[in-house]
Amino acid sequence: MKKIHLVLSFIALFIISSCGSSKSIAKIDPYVGDWSILISDTPQGDVLATMNILKNEAGEYTGTVNSDMGLINLNNVKILENKLSATFVTQDIDFDLTGTFEEMVFTGYVSGMGEDFKADGKKVISQ
Repeated sequence: MKKIHLVLSFIALFIISSCGSSKSIAKIDPYVGDWSILISDTPQGDVLATMNILKNEAGEYTGTVNSDMGLINLNNVKILENKLSATFVTQDIDFDLTGTFEEMVFTGYVSGMGEDFKADGKKVISQ
């Protein structure tokens, strides 16, 4: 009788543990996606751009900035503790992009040519 209870207990335990979802839920990365950015007071005036942040399978961030000046690849993209740092080259000039993400808002600077240009934006919500 004890053996039957023991066997039934193991079977019940197996069934209960098998009923759980075997799929892991992927955590949504809050930085990945499109960000509408306004870069203020540049030599070309205010520049409206879309920054696109991606994350590859290795967990590394990549990105682009698309504006009237064209599609520009971001290099050395790092996001640590809500802080973004990246570099890019446009018109043969090196620039740094730095800033902070706070929920759906980005606040930062584009630095180059000895100047800092304010860059503020919001995450684009796709529907």
